[in-house]
Amino acid sequence: MTRGLCLALALLAAACVDIEVQRIGPDRPSRPPGCAVELLPDTKPAYEFVDVATGTVSCARKRDKCLDELRKQACVVGADAVYGFSERTESMYTHISARFAARK
Repeated sequence: MTRGLCLALALLAAACVDIEVQRIGPDRPSRPPGCAVELLPDTKPAYEFVDVATGTVSCARKRDKCLDELRKQACVVGADAVYGFSERTESMYTHISARFAARK
């Protein structure tokens, strides 16, 4: 396989991220890109919070890409944490559904 073809395939795989976010709570201002976000797959935040959105992300091959996208979207919706993961795999895709929470 040529180097160019390998690079093209790698870029295509990296781009295979799909997310759907639905706001469910009070609108919050967006936080800066790269803001600190807690990922809590199995628990709720340990502080008082309000749910501001729900979301489902699907990624080809790499679960880390899904987690990165959840963090990115948490900043967009003004959330401090993403919690309560429901995960499944299907063929080469990972799907994660979660809730986005903001501190009260």
